[in-house]
Amino acid sequence: MNLRSAFAATIIAAVVLVSGCATNEPVLAPSPAFAPTMPVADPPRMATGSIYAGGIDDWFGRKRQYRVGDVLTVILQERTAASRSALTKSSRAAEISAKAPTTGGLLSNLNLGGESTLKSEGTGRADQTAELTGAISVTISEVLPNGNLVIRGEKQLALSEGSEFVQVAGIVRPEDIAPDGSVQSRRLANAQIAYRGTGELANASKGGWGTQLLHRLWPF
Repeated sequence: MNLRSAFAATIIAAVVLVSGCATNEPVLAPSPAFAPTMPVADPPRMATGSIYAGGIDDWFGRKRQYRVGDVLTVILQERTAASRSALTKSSRAAEISAKAPTTGGLLSNLNLGGESTLKSEGTGRADQTAELTGAISVTISEVLPNGNLVIRGEKQLALSEGSEFVQVAGIVRPEDIAPDGSVQSRRLANAQIAYRGTGELANASKGGWGTQLLHRLWPF
């Protein structure tokens, strides 16, 4: 096999490899940390002969006893904005002069002097804004002794251009849950909300490896 044939075979193999990578479908990989929690069976209730069974709802339907495994809906309404600026100035000046001593008139006109000035100024500013809206269903993973609920959930979308993942975890009070089982994300304590993507769309928003390397090494 001559050099031209070897080069042609290499080109064909590269094209086949690239086309094979392009036709790969997005793979969903559920996170074990956000796996659904299986409900725990309630202990059998003793019959008291009363029509009303306490501990589930009151007479007006304003209170409900949530259990592990129940499903809630978190309404995502998150918006953050951050701005930071810095200004640094520094300057330094030095001056030195000397006059030659009298030496019989030989060095009477010889004077020595020097002056130096150093100035430095730097300005920096960074602005960042993020917004996330939508809804995600979560499950109750734990009921705390005070009645608060530990929730967690994950949503994965497999698209033709890649995959998107939304993960939510936190603690919510039963009083903050609406009658339809929804709760605003701003009501979550110790909220952990993550949004990320993989695939062509996510890669397109990132700079190439050369650009990333230049940003890391460029000293100016």
